[in-house]
Amino acid sequence: MKTLSALLERFKKSLGKDTVNKDLIISIIENFVGIRLKAEEVNIKEATLEIISSPAKKNEIKLKEEQILFEIRAQTHQNISRIFYK
Repeated sequence: MKTLSALLERFKKSLGKDTVNKDLIISIIENFVGIRLKAEEVNIKEATLEIISSPAKKNEIKLKEEQILFEIRAQTHQNISRIFYK
């Protein structure tokens, strides 16, 4: 039972880090573009930031993509190299 508890604790910490990074990315995008995304609209897969949103929001983000990527790398210390729009 002790090992299961330790495993669940590690899993909980892992999930917490992902949500913190998502919230940080959402606030960075909001600062640069003025658009507030929902947590469901942002996914991080390996070195790619995936944005699932409306075409208007995606176009606004695309206009400042390089600046946003630079700031995300600086603040999250993750090597996110591109943004994929769905």
